[in-house]
Amino acid sequence: MYNKEDKDIVEHLLDCYPEEGCGILLNKRGKVVWIPCKNEAEDKLNNFKIPAEDYIKATLQGDIYAIVHSHPDSDKGPSENDIASSNFLGVPYIVFTLPEIQKFTHNPIKKSNPLLGRTYDFGTNDCYSLVRDYYREKLNIELSAINFEDNWWNKGLNYFDDLYEAFGWYEVETPQEHDMIIFSVLSNIPNHCGVYLGEGLFLHHAENRLSCRESIYSGWSKHITRYIRCKQFA
Repeated sequence: MYNKEDKDIVEHLLDCYPEEGCGILLNKRGKVVWIPCKNEAEDKLNNFKIPAEDYIKATLQGDIYAIVHSHPDSDKGPSENDIASSNFLGVPYIVFTLPEIQKFTHNPIKKSNPLLGRTYDFGTNDCYSLVRDYYREKLNIELSAINFEDNWWNKGLNYFDDLYEAFGWYEVETPQEHDMIIFSVLSNIPNHCGVYLGEGLFLHHAENRLSCRESIYSGWSKHITRYIRCKQFA
């Protein structure tokens, strides 16, 4: 059963019933803040989708503490998709069943995944998830999660430019080992990233390819937008 701290959350989810309701719990200066969000999924009765603009706005104010949504007319907790998304983002997923209100929480499970030779899968194995795993494995640094909208650069969303300073990065002219490289590939908006390994090599994961190491001089240099360095590493 939910507790009094969940009152505002439950009220929002009930207002959305019989559709799935959703929102974000934000760690803002050490306090957990509830941010109700609009569900923009096509099938709102069985799915939820937090607008990219809401997610970006939240991450500029603090750290994502948990993703919350409801399961209308159900007594079941997190689905397989919920669990997979929670594990990928590295944040808990909290589910409230309706109309009989029960609260379920899935805490993310971190699984090892080789950096090289991954099969591309947007939202699970993609360019930014590779960068996050590299920093976790090589430098013991946990980078902030970003819930990317598919084809965001065609929708006017500029995650990398809007978020990199807020997430603790700064631009540098000359890259050194472990710096992130931001690319704009056939777009005016940055839409790809990788890790500089030194001596002109970088690690990345492009769509329809396996994750690999390449030379920035193999045609990729013309797409480089900027090099950025993590303050935690510097």
